[in-house]
Amino acid sequence: MAFIDYYKVMGIPKDTPQKDIRAAYRKRSKQFHPDLHPDDPKAKAKFQMLNEAYEVLNDPEKRAKYDQYGENWKQADQFGGFGAGGGGGNPFEGFSFNMNGEGGMSDFFQQIFGSMGMGGTRRTRTRRASTEPSEVEARVAIDVWTALLGGELIVSTTYGKFKIKVASGTQPGKKVRLKGKGGTKSDGTPKDLIIVFDVTIPANLSDQQKVLLEQVRRG
Repeated sequence: MAFIDYYKVMGIPKDTPQKDIRAAYRKRSKQFHPDLHPDDPKAKAKFQMLNEAYEVLNDPEKRAKYDQYGENWKQADQFGGFGAGGGGGNPFEGFSFNMNGEGGMSDFFQQIFGSMGMGGTRRTRTRRASTEPSEVEARVAIDVWTALLGGELIVSTTYGKFKIKVASGTQPGKKVRLKGKGGTKSDGTPKDLIIVFDVTIPANLSDQQKVLLEQVRRG
C-alpha cells in the first residue's frame, strides 16, 4: 500500500508549528479546490486527499503518531509501538502533489480506486470491532458570507452527496452530525458523518465591500 507524505500534500515542512496547520490548509484548499479545476477528473480525489492530510496533521495526537510511525501510525496503539518503526526511508521521496502530476493513494483512497497502480501484495488489516469509531469526519470549506448569513449547500463526501443547512453566524470548526451517513462498521452498524466547517476568509475585498463591512462593525 502506497505511503502518502501528508506534509508534502499540505505543502509544508515537517517542523511546521501546530498553530500554522490550519492556515496552511486554507491556503492549499484554495489552490486545489475542485471548482477551480473542472477539467481534471482527479481534482475531487486530490482535494479529499488534502482533507485527509489536514485531519491528521491538525490533530496533535494523530500528528505525533504519524511523525513517529509513518505509514504505520494507525497501528501504533494495536502493537504498543512495536513493529511499526521505520527504517528504509520514504519510498515516495519524489512525490509531488500537483493538479497535473501523479501521486500515490493512501488507504483512504484505496477504498475508492482499489489497488490499481499500487503493485505488490495488498495487505489486509483486522481490527477489533470494539475499537472501531462510531463516527467519521469530513471537513468542508465555506465562504465567510455563507458563514455569516447562513444558507444551504451540497456537500460531496466519500459517502455521498448531502444537502445541509448552514446556520447564520457559523464559526470555524462548527460541526453538523448526519446520523447513519458515514458508512458502516465491519459488523454492519451505521456510523455517523460529522461535517466540520472551515470558514474561508476572502483575501481581496473591493472598496465597496470594505465600506459595508466597516458600517456593520460600527453598528
